[in-house]
Amino acid sequence: MGICYGVSLTARPFVPILERYCFYNKILLLGYAFFFLSAMGIALFTDTLYSAIIWRGFAGLGLSLVGVSLTAYERHFIPEEIRGQSIAFITIAYSLPSLVIVPPMEWLITNKMYTCYIFSFPVMLLVGTAIISKLPKLKAPPIYAPSKTEAESNLKIYIKLLKNRSVLLFITVSALFALTDAGQLVFVQLASEKGVAASYFFSISAGTALFLRFLCGKVLDMIPRRVYAVGAGAITAAMMLSATFASTPLAFMLCGLVFGVGMGFGYPMLMCLVLDLGGEKYTTRLAVVFGLIYSGSFFVAPVLIEFTATLAGTATAAYRIIYGMIFVASLTLTLRSIKKYKKATQYTETEW
Repeated sequence: MGICYGVSLTARPFVPILERYCFYNKILLLGYAFFFLSAMGIALFTDTLYSAIIWRGFAGLGLSLVGVSLTAYERHFIPEEIRGQSIAFITIAYSLPSLVIVPPMEWLITNKMYTCYIFSFPVMLLVGTAIISKLPKLKAPPIYAPSKTEAESNLKIYIKLLKNRSVLLFITVSALFALTDAGQLVFVQLASEKGVAASYFFSISAGTALFLRFLCGKVLDMIPRRVYAVGAGAITAAMMLSATFASTPLAFMLCGLVFGVGMGFGYPMLMCLVLDLGGEKYTTRLAVVFGLIYSGSFFVAPVLIEFTATLAGTATAAYRIIYGMIFVASLTLTLRSIKKYKKATQYTETEW
């Protein structure tokens, strides 16, 4: 499973180079082609572990191409005044497979219908490719396609981005938020120590996040996203910390409810900030950075929690240490952002 994200991490920084040669539509189709190739390879040729790893690697290439180009495509077509609401709807789509596709797939496996299960994915990807091909075509060149003679190299563009204070703060906020999100991967260990089913937390948080994105997405266009994105990270970290003191299903559900509020608004706001801060020139590059942060956090968080749990003795202690620190850091950044917001009615490109 991990090889997909490893390949994606490696390939993402180079995806913007394709802007020189391809419209985003073609990059999306190329990404789906890699998805389809991966699914067919797994269905037909995974008689060994190494074969499965190779075909999963192709999925990583598809993930990097689709993840970066889709963000740039969104910026081209979504009007700025409804950016928050639109991104909120798009992030609903990210969560739908867990609700719509996973249950029937589990049913196929439970009933030992393995052939139907394994070939369902190439079929779904063919449908997805057909939908992608119907997206509106770009009638102009990509948002930012540097010429071959331009002095700035791909690496220099990333360095220039990282010198921007707003981008550096965005990276910090995204990393803290992503580490909190990734903490759900091994949350079952914490729940088992408390003697409560983890689903009490997961179900409520996921439902709350989807509900808010569906009905309250417009709020994201009405609030200062650069302040509330930081606050969302403080909320989710606080609930991870609070869950370590919960010992009943009701307490877990309350923590999950508030966590869902932070997650429901936080992730779409970070996606919006990729477009807000990236502008016409750097959206794809900032999308690459954001993707690297999120994918890297989903690798680092379980390892960090397991390591800390080994030293501290329990998963409960590990969560208290890690998410206590993340909460303090997020709260400090939130107070700083509020102070900055009070000093200016709007931000410039170089000031958070």
